[in-house]
Amino acid sequence: MKRDFALFEKLLARALTSSDPVQALRRAAGDRRLDPDTRRRFENADEDGIRMSALLVARLRFERLLRGSPEAEQWFDDDPATFAAAFRAYHAEVPPTAFFPRDEAALFRRWRKSPV
Repeated sequence: MKRDFALFEKLLARALTSSDPVQALRRAAGDRRLDPDTRRRFENADEDGIRMSALLVARLRFERLLRGSPEAEQWFDDDPATFAAAFRAYHAEVPPTAFFPRDEAALFRRWRKSPV
């Protein structure tokens, strides 16, 4: 049961941070490791609801990052386009596991230092 829920969380988080969350959730619906009820719910989830959820996840991560990292906030103020591109890449590559701003900032710092 715990393993099933962890898989559900992983697939949902991946979908909500993808560039096309609806398509990603529909792809996840085909994952045979999920129980049939969960696969059906992924397949039938409201598209607007999925998109709105993905936007909220991105917004909350963005806000946590700026509140937790003066460096990121300064980068955003100085060069919003470059920062936005970096944030989009970070958001797509790093699962949303932080709850507090300082934790989001730490994830972002580690991501920036990782080899590309």
